[in-house]
Amino acid sequence: MKTNMNIIDIRRKKIIDILKKEKSAGVVELSKTFEVSPLTIRRDLNHLMKLGLIERFHGGAKIIEKPLNDENMILKQKKNAIAKKAAEYINNDETIFINSSSTALLVLKYLKDKRVTVITNNGKALALDLDSKVSLVLTGGNIRFPKETLTGEFAINNLSKVTATKSVIGVSGLSFEMGLTSPNLDEVAVNQLMLSRVTEGVIVVAESGKLGLNNTFISGEISDISMLITDSDADRRFIERLEDMGVRVILAEY
Repeated sequence: MKTNMNIIDIRRKKIIDILKKEKSAGVVELSKTFEVSPLTIRRDLNHLMKLGLIERFHGGAKIIEKPLNDENMILKQKKNAIAKKAAEYINNDETIFINSSSTALLVLKYLKDKRVTVITNNGKALALDLDSKVSLVLTGGNIRFPKETLTGEFAINNLSKVTATKSVIGVSGLSFEMGLTSPNLDEVAVNQLMLSRVTEGVIVVAESGKLGLNNTFISGEISDISMLITDSDADRRFIERLEDMGVRVILAEY
């Protein structure tokens, strides 16, 4: 199964690729490259400018160079872009699982004006300024610092008695050899329940740097995933192979 991105998203990603390589490009030049009207290209460029990816000038645009020495800032941008995109796939009146992942937790930040019940084993959720329509339920369990993750028999017992519409699961590694992996054994049983006790599917959120990586403990398989949301730096061959296995892949521009 080939890419699920629509034509507009594909074109805009290719525009970014061109600007990264050439540093700048003109509207007329881009319209000829993609065989679309200059007006269409201007709309694309305006969209990319609003995302903070490019800078417009008369007749064209140039890429905004990200500081090479600020990897933490780039990672933060990726995480927020992924979380924001994931929130678009959460609907009113749904119940969702969110695991201990920092990227998964960020999804709560973008659930604006949505009536949602969130069940999570991430204790840091208590410190978030949540929308009043979000109902937060903690699994309970043993608190593991510094992540403030809730694990253990109490958490497992509680999760085994509930179901959710969807799960939003972050991973430390995602590979074809080992599937979804974590460095922490305590989190595996919780993740496995969040993967299995859903009625509509599992959304995995992971930065592109985690694709192809393996960690010690396996939480699930590729076949458990309904959708992967990652950033636009993701390896195309990896993405296409996932899509061929039936996983819908969404790329978030950052």
